[in-house]
Amino acid sequence: MNTIKIAGAAVAVLVLATSFAQAGNGGIRINQTNGQVLQLAKLAACEVAGTPSEFPDDIWLVNKGAGKLVAGTQIKWNVNGYSNLKGTHTLVAALNPGQGVKLNGVLGSGVEAGHPCSAKAL
Repeated sequence: MNTIKIAGAAVAVLVLATSFAQAGNGGIRINQTNGQVLQLAKLAACEVAGTPSEFPDDIWLVNKGAGKLVAGTQIKWNVNGYSNLKGTHTLVAALNPGQGVKLNGVLGSGVEAGHPCSAKAL
């Protein structure tokens, strides 16, 4: 009897997690299931911010996923609308969920703070 209740609860949690993942809630995506192991996608974002404050030449790369991005992970980034403002950064240290790393001076003469930017962890 208890085994059935536990199995039912596990299935309910899996369905709930899958629903949230498909809805894009909190940046969590479930790539695949392997038995009882869930593998989460690596998610990153970028923000145009830094110095000078109005037109910074810096960006922040942020771990938006549910898991840690390990050292050696590459993050490909680009500033929307600028074909020459893009690059790939390799993490030299692990980046926990919600943490970021600042790339100084990568935007040349600067871009308006808050300008759309996109990133992808590889």
